[in-house]
Amino acid sequence: MEPMSTSRSKTAASVWRKHRIVLLFVIASGAAPVIALAAEPSVAPPPYAPGLGDFMTAYVQPHHIKLWLAGDAGNWKLAAYEASELGETFEDVSTYAPTWKGVPVADWVKALMTPTLRAVNTAIAARDSAAFKSAYASLTGACNACHVKARHEFLQIEIPGSDPYPDQNFTVR
Repeated sequence: MEPMSTSRSKTAASVWRKHRIVLLFVIASGAAPVIALAAEPSVAPPPYAPGLGDFMTAYVQPHHIKLWLAGDAGNWKLAAYEASELGETFEDVSTYAPTWKGVPVADWVKALMTPTLRAVNTAIAARDSAAFKSAYASLTGACNACHVKARHEFLQIEIPGSDPYPDQNFTVR
């Protein structure tokens, strides 16, 4: 019979051997993907680029509405600001979405929107309410003409009949 201490050391060695096998298995099966992931450089997603619909709904339409509300109230400073923002947005549309499904958007912005927006700016500079209303109606008509040309005649823009911005005062102070 072996002394007690020898029996314990054989048992401890046997347990260590089993744990070592399990440890090697875990390392071999589980750590390899973790090591591989850590070694790969992360790839950032491409930067967000709004589509034409995003530009129209999120930027063009609100500036178009606010332009009317300001001009109709005779708030010429705000109207000038909104007209400028609308012009900048059309420049962005021309830059980031120059064509859409074969439609030459940038060309149409230049042909349809630029001249009518220029007439709106002229009326604003003159502080001429009648000229503003006429130019704004032409601008709105140009929006609809563009939609028809793009086979989106179901998108009909109108002169606003109410104020969807209850948190903004459009009157002159």
